[in-house]
Amino acid sequence: MLAALSGTRIFARVLATSLLSLGLLSASPTSAQTTAVPLPATVPAYEPPPGRPFPVTPDEASAAAILTGLVVDEQGHPFAGAVLVIWKTKLGAETDSNGRYRLPVPASCLSRRGWVKIVAGQMGFVRQMLRLDARLAKQPVIRLVQNMRPLY
Repeated sequence: MLAALSGTRIFARVLATSLLSLGLLSASPTSAQTTAVPLPATVPAYEPPPGRPFPVTPDEASAAAILTGLVVDEQGHPFAGAVLVIWKTKLGAETDSNGRYRLPVPASCLSRRGWVKIVAGQMGFVRQMLRLDARLAKQPVIRLVQNMRPLY
């Protein structure tokens, strides 16, 4: 038992030393804080690299429009795992690890002027209802705010 405990302590010490040397772990708590990154008000639509076609799903092939954009947290960092759903439907998308989303919108969900209502949110964050113009190439950056209300 003592040998296993000392092996665990040695592993933890080696791991902490490696992280410190790589700069992934900070010795002082003040240097570990990050500053907010200024973000543009809109994000251009995703363009696939030249020579590499973007994979199209059947939902996207039959969609009247495809919304693409970025979801960030309060500090401006990309928010992975946020859920965006078209209002009053079960159609939705989830953000990737870079906070980007692609949401195919069928013609039945568009207004006559090309607007679509979506609900963006995640557990522990305030849900937001947004009205987006599906005709625009640049969509606004969606900033999720943490929900501070008590559960009771």
